[in-house]
Amino acid sequence: MAKAGFSMVGLDIGTSGIRAVELQTSHKSPQPTIARAAWTALPSGVLDDGVLLDPKALTRTLKQLWRRGHFKRRKVAFSVPSASVLTRQIDLPWMEPSDFRSALRYQAMDALPMDIDSVQLDYHLLERRVRIDSKGSTHDENRILIVAAELAQTRALAQAIREANLEPVIADHAPLALIRSVCQGQVTRDSHVRAIVDIGAQQMTVIVHAQGQPLFIRVLSPAGGSLATEAIAVELGLSLDESEQLKRATDLNAPVPVLVPVAESSVFSAPFDIPLPAERQQDSRVVGAVNSWASSIVTEVRNSLDYYHSGEHAASVVELTCVGQGASMPGLIERIATQLPYPVTQAPPWMGLSGGERLKHQPVNSQLALAIGLATARST
Repeated sequence: MAKAGFSMVGLDIGTSGIRAVELQTSHKSPQPTIARAAWTALPSGVLDDGVLLDPKALTRTLKQLWRRGHFKRRKVAFSVPSASVLTRQIDLPWMEPSDFRSALRYQAMDALPMDIDSVQLDYHLLERRVRIDSKGSTHDENRILIVAAELAQTRALAQAIREANLEPVIADHAPLALIRSVCQGQVTRDSHVRAIVDIGAQQMTVIVHAQGQPLFIRVLSPAGGSLATEAIAVELGLSLDESEQLKRATDLNAPVPVLVPVAESSVFSAPFDIPLPAERQQDSRVVGAVNSWASSIVTEVRNSLDYYHSGEHAASVVELTCVGQGASMPGLIERIATQLPYPVTQAPPWMGLSGGERLKHQPVNSQLALAIGLATARST
């Protein structure tokens, strides 16, 4: 539950932009409310595939964002780029919680394909289980989801944030923050299993969760909306900015124009070609380029959830929520829904929290989902 009188700014630093949301609670209502929010584009080349390439540019953009959003708080919770984080489900011998955490680094050493000294470890307990070995002996085990974040990248982001006169107090894993965001900062009381699909600029993340805990996380990169933008740029020979505008104006449900219509006179004679206007030919090529990307997104979502369901004792997913700017493309949600036997919806812009409707600037989609979840990091 949220703590009364709490306030935090969630800071979502992505490849294409930065989004910040300030949440607050009161003694009268522990439910978080939106106090302030702002977002801005991030210059190309600042952050790529989880690697911070231009810390000074990030610091400048953060300062501009804070002025634009009129934020009152400087303590922030930020997300570690998923490309710099490894999550893996493993079974380890049961220990008392205090002993288990202190021994985690040594127990997980053989399970992670990386230098254990180069990462920061954390874990989520999925269940305590009993395993029976081949001799009939029983062993208590902890089934955990282990999270390993690269220290170098986490520290680089934190330092760039400090240079903007901000105080990074929490470094969080994006899928965990998205679970809180979809649950509106509260731990769900029912035991239903739900899924989240986050479609960003460079990657897509599929998350399965129940009662606030992640059960399955899969990050696919490259798989985000930038692939569709690049496909349009190649097809039409346009700049990435021009291609991005065309992509956002594309409706996946729109029919693809026929490039070679048949004239009425062909009923009585041989058909002849009537050239389409240039803008209609362009529309057809844009839809074709984006359709290929959309089909791959739908396939990967279905395959990811099929893989989760194939696991031992995997409970059935009851609904799927889509977040991220890429999920707002008209027709994409409907396509995903045709492949799944349960409701598929797009999250609302303010993730169901109050307060945001009073702000001057309004998001057009669920692009603030991660920032909202990050801002609840200490309130759950």
